[in-house]
Amino acid sequence: MSGMTSGALARLAFWARGMTAIKDGRMEWPGFCYTDAEWARMRVLAAPIGAGRYQLFTWVNAAIFIAIAALGIVCVFLPLATLLFPPAEASALKFSALLAACAFLIIGLGLPISMRLSSALAISREMRAGLVGEAGDEALAAKVSWQINRIMLVMCGLLVPGILLFIAYDIDASPIITVLKWLAIALIAVSVAVGALQQRKRS
Repeated sequence: MSGMTSGALARLAFWARGMTAIKDGRMEWPGFCYTDAEWARMRVLAAPIGAGRYQLFTWVNAAIFIAIAALGIVCVFLPLATLLFPPAEASALKFSALLAACAFLIIGLGLPISMRLSSALAISREMRAGLVGEAGDEALAAKVSWQINRIMLVMCGLLVPGILLFIAYDIDASPIITVLKWLAIALIAVSVAVGALQQRKRS
């Protein structure tokens, strides 16, 4: 039997629901790879989580995380930036390092908190009763946690040199950001369309 709490098992089940949906759409999320046995276990965990309940989880999780991020910016980043870097003494490197550190803090603490709260609010009593822990669940949850932290390290590690390059070469970021935004929208639309088409073929 697994030593995980019911809350931790519920969080793993919601995560499994999302990852199996991605896999069923013949898509991949770089950095999140699992063995055949882990996929099989995630399908068992995801089974009690209905589509509507998972949608509720994603909405609540997004709302809570946005609130935590806003709180972190207002209560941590802005006061520290004002205290440490007066306008006359602003340093691009130090400012970027503070931004990356606050981003890592907000994501590193905010995402687990938002997932913990949203899974507790979204799961029903019947779904919780349908989740039965097994011996490998703790190892799977630890793997998921490490994967999320690894992505955070990469993102925050690229943030500082990226900002410095834009400052050093005086790059106007607005056209680049616009192109990337529309490219991301197009990729999401294509992914959704392909996933829906493949789901229709399977049904």
